[in-house]
Amino acid sequence: MKSRKRVIEDIKETIEGKHPEQALQEALGYVQSIIEMMRDSLLVLDDSLRVISANQSFYDIFLVRPEDIEGKFIYELGNRQWDIPELRKLLEEILSDNTTFEDIEVKQEFPDIGQRVMILNARRIYSAEIKAQRILLAIKDITKRKRAERELATSELQYRRLFETAHEGILIVNAETGQIEDVNPFLLDMVGFSKREILGKKLWEIGMLEHANLSRERFRVLQDRKYIRYEDIPLETKDGRQVDVEFASNVYEVNGKKVVQCNIRDITERKELDRLKDEFIGMVSHELSKPLTVITGCMNTVLDEATNLSEQERTHLLRNAALQADALTHLLGNLLELARVQADRLILHAEPIEAQFVAKSVVERITEQYPTHKYSLNFPPGLPPVDADPVRLERILYNLLDNARKYSPEGSEVRVFAKPDKDNVIIGVSDQGVGIATSDHEKIFGSFERLEHVGFKQTKGIGLGLLVCRRLVEAHGGRIWLESAPDAGSTFFFNLPCKRGA
Repeated sequence: MKSRKRVIEDIKETIEGKHPEQALQEALGYVQSIIEMMRDSLLVLDDSLRVISANQSFYDIFLVRPEDIEGKFIYELGNRQWDIPELRKLLEEILSDNTTFEDIEVKQEFPDIGQRVMILNARRIYSAEIKAQRILLAIKDITKRKRAERELATSELQYRRLFETAHEGILIVNAETGQIEDVNPFLLDMVGFSKREILGKKLWEIGMLEHANLSRERFRVLQDRKYIRYEDIPLETKDGRQVDVEFASNVYEVNGKKVVQCNIRDITERKELDRLKDEFIGMVSHELSKPLTVITGCMNTVLDEATNLSEQERTHLLRNAALQADALTHLLGNLLELARVQADRLILHAEPIEAQFVAKSVVERITEQYPTHKYSLNFPPGLPPVDADPVRLERILYNLLDNARKYSPEGSEVRVFAKPDKDNVIIGVSDQGVGIATSDHEKIFGSFERLEHVGFKQTKGIGLGLLVCRRLVEAHGGRIWLESAPDAGSTFFFNLPCKRGA
């Protein structure tokens, strides 16, 4: 758009040296062409606020024709969309007081084009030739600009909410100087620094990341590549602790200014899970290989040395193979149960069962496998049936009995007992072993937990039996707990609901 000074100069050039009447007509034509080319809408009103004319932009934007508006009061146009009290008052003041108004923002709904946000400017023009007042009303449609501003504000609000609530650390850094311009609460909690201690400092000055020279070098690499990522680097907290983090940075532009966004994730838990996974794979591989080795060895010996072995020797080898096969089946069963729980696919086939019969079967089985201990049952007469999955109840009892015999001296007694308790039956497994400190009562129900004791360092297993017991008991709607103390033996209790109507 040309400036007012430039327009005046163009008009002077147009009329210079010409007859006054011709010059006037050419000047008016020049002005009219400028008006028609304007992107903003223009209306010319008479002193009664009737429309004399409009430019092409007004017709295009508001979808009207000259015959729709010329000669009509402005507040009668269309379906009286222009009957805006504030606008009418301002226009009347212009006529009476020879004033102007500038940058008045109004919002109005139009049937054909929807809601429009407009900036209005108006001034009085007096024509001496016809001795009449005119009002020139300029209308600038800022609907798109307002929508863009709202979208930008919404976007900035959403970003700020994400920034403030993100579950990973975020730093915003000046891409030229390396100075930190913003930091989110999660990172402050992670490192223990206050916002005041971090803002305005450079990345290599805050002491969180490795030594300064290396941090400077990495920042120069980032400036060149625009993106860097480190999967595992140490980050030091204010109190000197080391946290392993994943560090990713990228450069982008905001309002013409380049900034760096650094996303910092604490991977301590992930590394611990990776360690546990590796440990689990190693332990399971070891525990699987042992029975398989025994089974293979026994069977090959029987096959290869059949003619040289006595009946008693063959029976002994086959019995060892059967025991190891049973141990392998039990281990795989525990792993499968945990996998089902993890995948939320554990399905119970509950039915009313007499718990003492299941317990008797488990005791007979473990007595045959491990006759090194004495096993006893104590189930009172009239004990109500429980609503349980018999296969899962058998697994719970076997895990508890197997655990009891591992941690109690050979020849000692392992007791299985039960008692009614309101709408439940409480079942217990008690041993005369080394006992468990109170501080470890909850710990032993975790994954891969095996408490080592003097005299029992040879304990086998991968530490999943008690975890399987907890998951299966909880799946039945019960709970499992422990009463124990060092050198006083241990008793594991769990409860199961009675069959309704029992």
